[in-house]
Amino acid sequence: MISNTLKAIKETKSKLAALEKKAAAEQKARISNLHKEAGFETRRELIEALESLGGAAPKKASGRKAAKSKKAAKKSVKKGAKKRAKRTVITPELKNGIIAALKAGGTGAAIASKFGVSVPTLHNIKKAAGLTKSRK
Repeated sequence: MISNTLKAIKETKSKLAALEKKAAAEQKARISNLHKEAGFETRRELIEALESLGGAAPKKASGRKAAKSKKAAKKSVKKGAKKRAKRTVITPELKNGIIAALKAGGTGAAIASKFGVSVPTLHNIKKAAGLTKSRK
């Protein structure tokens, strides 16, 4: 009984490995022709067009800076340390959108996740807009 289960596990693992290889091959084929699908002659043209959008890859640090950044990355990974989230810039448009969603009757957590802010930030915006009830 146990040997049958072990055989089934082994067969499933081999099927999974074959599927992973197939998926990798399909992905490689799709990526290799991506520039043609997007209407570019070469991959370089596609890369230049993407970089012109402002999403250029960050420059690699060299020398001591690279060593320090690697050490810092290792420290943040050690002992289950969480990487700190990037702060969201609260623009007037974002505030107006949040206020409109609050007035429409959405829940705090849903609105916060929709706009990419924390629930306490949402409550601060709500308070500043005068949408909270005062305590007696």
